[in-house]
Amino acid sequence: MDKMIFQVPGVITEAKIKSKNNIRLQIDSQEAVSPEGISRVCQLVNQLGWFTFNVHQIEADDIIDLPPLKKTEPEEKSPSQRLRAVFYQMWKQKNEGFKDSDSHYKYMMERLIEHYKSKLD
Repeated sequence: MDKMIFQVPGVITEAKIKSKNNIRLQIDSQEAVSPEGISRVCQLVNQLGWFTFNVHQIEADDIIDLPPLKKTEPEEKSPSQRLRAVFYQMWKQKNEGFKDSDSHYKYMMERLIEHYKSKLD
């Protein structure tokens, strides 16, 4: 089991709310990071672990009894996101006179809606 912990003083410079109650944090270090520290961070990319932050130095007693981590799968695109991506690729390959992908998307969605509406009783 990997026992090495990466620690460096830093500032949370950006926080973005993602779907499913997830957040994306950007942390900037306040000190120069050694080559070993940079290597350690690179080894930790895409690894599931704990992020602990406090405005005071964290003591060992502060981080006992952590609940087990649950692995999460990367979020897949929703069906509507996938369809929009297909329409975007269609527009890139042949824009059919549309000035931007958004107007092409709206046109294609309207065609799709009308197609399925015509099948209703």
